[in-house]
Amino acid sequence: MDLTVIIGMIGGLISIATGDLMEGGNPAHIIHITSLIIVIPTAMFSAATATESHALSAAFKELKMVFKKSPINFEERIDQIIDYAIMVKKNGVLALEKDVQLIEDAFFKEALGMVVDGSKEEQIEKFLEPIIEETEHYYHGASHYWLLAGETCPVMGLIGAVLGLILALQKLDNPAEMAAGIAGAFTATVTGIAGAYMFLGPWGNKMKGKAHLLIKEKQLILEGVKGISRGDTPGELKIQLTNMITAMPTKG
Repeated sequence: MDLTVIIGMIGGLISIATGDLMEGGNPAHIIHITSLIIVIPTAMFSAATATESHALSAAFKELKMVFKKSPINFEERIDQIIDYAIMVKKNGVLALEKDVQLIEDAFFKEALGMVVDGSKEEQIEKFLEPIIEETEHYYHGASHYWLLAGETCPVMGLIGAVLGLILALQKLDNPAEMAAGIAGAFTATVTGIAGAYMFLGPWGNKMKGKAHLLIKEKQLILEGVKGISRGDTPGELKIQLTNMITAMPTKG
């Protein structure tokens, strides 16, 4: 579980509720079912209109990664690559054959398997680079949907507010009902802004960030495997891979 997501969302809601209470308000009045229906689903449908079907499917399929802690650990991955490099230096490439079958990561397994099969650096790069590019494109489309839905939310909040005001102004003969209608109309604006900046938008950015770590790991694996295939020493390879993540967190 990624606590930054949970704490961020809950903390944001608590902050708004606390401020409202301090001003003498009632946070329950902000929750308006009609506003939620008009704003959130409409924003998501609008974003879906601008999104390719495969990216839309990916957006919902990969949403779980927003709430899960990233399993990426660059230091552990580098150590694993260096262990294989040492093994190759000592016992030759064929010594990897049994270990390859035990690797859980499909990309790493494929890459190291190519080394065992005798593929050259150029062949490995030619085969694996497109996989990295396609993975990057996949997650870009998925995260972009949520970002787009977040960008659309405030506009839908404005539409909800206008619709509410239209209905409220039809009750000029009953000032009390009209006032309640106007107050209800503005909850749509609050819903739109909160949906954009507390939920949908942050989900998209979180997915984008975690996908970047995933792509970075694949690039790390590719460079490591290429180094093993061309016979780099474990020391040289470790320096090269460490330099790749100098500005990156060692854990996802």
